[in-house]
Amino acid sequence: MRKETLNTLCKLSDPRQLDAEVVGSFLVNNGLFPSEGFIAEFLRESVVTHTFEDIVTIEDVISVFEQAVPIDERTKNGAIYTPSYIRDFIINQLSAEDPNKFNNGLIIDPACGCGAFLYTAAQIIRNSDYSFQSIISRLYGVDISANSVKRTKLLLALTALTNDEYIKESDLHIYCANSLSFDFCQFDTVKKNGGYDYVIGNPPYVRSKNIELESKALLPNWEVAIGGNADLYLPFFEIGMKILNEHGRLGYITLNSFFKSVNARGLRKYMVKHQIGLDIIDFGDELIFGKKLAYTCITFISKQERNTIKYHRASSVEIKNNEYFEYDIIPYNGLDSHKGWNLNQSDVLQIIERIELTGTPLGDKYLIKNGIATLANDIFIFHPYKEDDSYYYMMLDGLEYCIEKGICKDIIKPNILHSEDEIHDLMEKVIFPYDSNNKPIPEALFISKYPKAYQYLSLHRRRLDDRDKGEGNFPVWYAFGRTQAISDKGKKLLFPYMTDVPHFVFTDNEDMLIYCGYAIFHQDEKKLKALKRILESSVFDYYMKHTSKPYATGYYSYAKNYVKNFGVINLSSTQVEELLNLSSKDEINEYVEHLYGVDLKRNKCNPAVKCHYFPTSIFELA
Repeated sequence: MRKETLNTLCKLSDPRQLDAEVVGSFLVNNGLFPSEGFIAEFLRESVVTHTFEDIVTIEDVISVFEQAVPIDERTKNGAIYTPSYIRDFIINQLSAEDPNKFNNGLIIDPACGCGAFLYTAAQIIRNSDYSFQSIISRLYGVDISANSVKRTKLLLALTALTNDEYIKESDLHIYCANSLSFDFCQFDTVKKNGGYDYVIGNPPYVRSKNIELESKALLPNWEVAIGGNADLYLPFFEIGMKILNEHGRLGYITLNSFFKSVNARGLRKYMVKHQIGLDIIDFGDELIFGKKLAYTCITFISKQERNTIKYHRASSVEIKNNEYFEYDIIPYNGLDSHKGWNLNQSDVLQIIERIELTGTPLGDKYLIKNGIATLANDIFIFHPYKEDDSYYYMMLDGLEYCIEKGICKDIIKPNILHSEDEIHDLMEKVIFPYDSNNKPIPEALFISKYPKAYQYLSLHRRRLDDRDKGEGNFPVWYAFGRTQAISDKGKKLLFPYMTDVPHFVFTDNEDMLIYCGYAIFHQDEKKLKALKRILESSVFDYYMKHTSKPYATGYYSYAKNYVKNFGVINLSSTQVEELLNLSSKDEINEYVEHLYGVDLKRNKCNPAVKCHYFPTSIFELA
C-alpha cells in the first residue's frame, strides 16, 4: 500500500468515513459485493466517496485501521500497530504446541485494538479447514475504544467474506469495555471451559502519567499495580493469568521495562510468588515498532508452576526467519524482584554478581544527587554573551537583559558534558533567588538589591505561575519549581542520565550547580579521581550494559537506581596511586579488571581472585 494512501486516509477526521473508504476499497478491489451479513449492513449505513486501488489485502486494512488511530487516542489507550511477523510468530508458537487444542480452544485478546491478533489466529486455524463461523464462535476481544471495537468486527467479517462466509454482528464476541473492570468469564461457554485456553495480544503502552482517571482508579484492584505508579500494560499480565484455564497459555508482546523498572516491582514479585512458567524473547534496544521509542519483548506464560525463567535475547531477523534458538535457563531464586531482574546468560550473571559483591555498593557510601528543577529552565538559566563588573548580559527573543552577578550561580548540564575540557564552554549561569540559608529572598529585598533580575523574572511571571499547571505550592512566585539540590555543594563527578560510553567529569567548583544530570559528591579530590577511573573503565561499562535499561543506538540509562548497586572496590593507598598513574585506557581497563577478578574479553571470572564484600571503601576513609 502506498504511503500517500495511508496519509490521505489518516487525515480523515470522521472515523466512520475512514472505515467506509477502507472497507469499500477492499471490496471493490477484490470483486466482493455482499448482499447479507454485517458488512452489507455496514455499507447500507455508510457512504463511500472514494476507493483506493492499493487496499487489496487484509493486512492493508489492518495497517490503515491501526495507524489511523488519532494521536490523542494513542496516548490515552496505548494503541500501536503490531507488525505481522510478530503476530505470526506468537500465534504459531502457541498453536504448534498442540494444534488440535489451539484450533478448538477459546481465544481472547483483552486489548484487541483493531483485531489484528484475532485475525492472525483465525487465519492460522482456517488453514486446518475449519469454517469461519466455527472459528468466530471461539474468538473473544475487548477494547476500551468504540472505534477499535467496530474495526475489529469489520476486520473479522471481511476475513469471513473472503472465505465465502457471511458473519452477522451478533456472531462476534467483541466488546467495548475497560479491561481493568470487565468480567471476562461471564459467558457460559467460558465458564464451562474453566476460562480461556489462550490469551494473546499487545497490551496498551500507556505510561502512568498518561493513564486516564477511570483506569487509574481501577489499578489498585490488581495485585501487580499496588504501591506504585504502574504503567497500563502491567496489570494485563495478571488479567491474563486470572482468565486462563488450568492448562492455558498466554502470548504477549509488551514493553520489556518490567524486567527492571521500579514501578514493575509488583509484577516481578507476583511472578515469583506464583512461580509462573515464563518464556521471554527480549529484543533489547532494537526498536521493533520503528520510530516508536518502545523497547519490547515477547512473553509466553503457562499456568503450570515452574521455578525458572526461559530467556533469549533475540533480533527481529531471527523472528522473521523463524530461526531456531535455545533459551537460557534462569532460576527465580537467583533474581532480585526489588532491585530488578538481570536476565542474562549464566557467565554474565556470574560476572555481575562478582562486581556487585566487590567492595561497597556505590549508592551506600556515596552521595549521588540529581540536579535542580526550576520547571522553567529557559527563564532561569542562560549563557551570558558578555559581562562587566556588575552584570551578566543575555539575549532572549531578540531582546537584551542584564542580570546582577550577585544573584547568579554557575550551573552546568551533565547530560551534554563529556570531559573536563568542556566545562568552561558549557558552563552557564542560573538566577538563584535564595539567600545563604537557601531560603527564598524576601520580595522587598529582591526588588531593592537585584532590581534588574526582579524586573526580568516579572516579565515571565505568568509562565512561572503556570508551572505544575498552576497548582504548584511555591513559597514565592519566583522560587524554583522544586527545592531539590539547591543546597548541594562540594567537589563532584558529573554524569548524564543516559550514555553509550561511561564518562564522569570531575570538577572542584564546589558552588557550581547542575541540572539535567547527576553528581557524585566527595571532598577528597584524589579519591574522586580514582573513582572516576573505575567508573570509566571496561568493568563499569560492562556492568551497565548488562544491568541497565537500554535505549536506542546503544545508549543505556545511568539513573541512580541502576548505578547505585555497582560495587566500588576497596583499594589500598598504593593501589589508588597506581591507578592514577596509569596513562592509557587499555592500561586502566586491564588494571581494574584484574582488581575485580574478571576477564571481560573471555567473559568469565578469574577463580584465582577471591571476591570479598568490604563494609567500608577506601574512598570513605579519612
